[in-house]
Amino acid sequence: MDSQNIRIRLKAYDHRVLDNSTKEIVNTAKRT
Repeated sequence: MDSQNIRIRLKAYDHRVLDNSTKEIVNTAKRT
C-alpha cells in the first residue's frame, strides 16, 4: 500500500537523496 507511494515519491528526488532516503526508510521499517 504505502510502499508504492514511497517509491513513486522517491523517483522525483535526486538519486543521491534517494539512496539516503531509502536507507532511512529501510532502517525505520526494520525497527517497526
